Amino acid sequence: MTEVLDRDSLKALSADTRQEIVKLLEKRPYTASELSRKLNKHVTTVSEHLLLLEKSGLIRRKDSGNKWIYYMLTNKGEKIFKPAYYSWVVILSISVLALVFGVQQLFSAGTVRESYRAPTMEQAGDVALQSPDTGMVLGMILIIIAIIGFVYLIIKKLRK
Repeated sequence: MTEVLDRDSLKALSADTRQEIVKLLEKRPYTASELSRKLNKHVTTVSEHLLLLEKSGLIRRKDSGNKWIYYMLTNKGEKIFKPAYYSWVVILSISVLALVFGVQQLFSAGTVRESYRAPTMEQAGDVALQSPDTGMVLGMILIIIAIIGFVYLIIKKLRK
């Protein structure tokens, strides 16, 4: 995997105006004239910045089919704002933890249910405040969260 911030990218992002352009393009595509109005700069100045950002591979032109040319971030440009690796690791970790604790809750709820008997008046103080069904419900919720996380990761991987 190539690094996002190579020499050309760092050079392109060295100017404040180009940084502002990339931040704006992260939200949506813009034309050069829209960017010039947003940045309070002349359209030729903005066009020069756009050309340098385009040469670095951070943005690309998108022909809209009419006279307007929109600029948008490339995959390389998007990776500056959305490091996919870290989000993937976080989702996977949460899913695994939810699965482990969910299964643990199901097993502990099963053992509580087997040993649960109606207490006598003397034993009422020793009974846990948690009913046997609470652990089962919590376990199922955690397992569902884990399944949703795994499905999300699989779908995201298949889209690439």
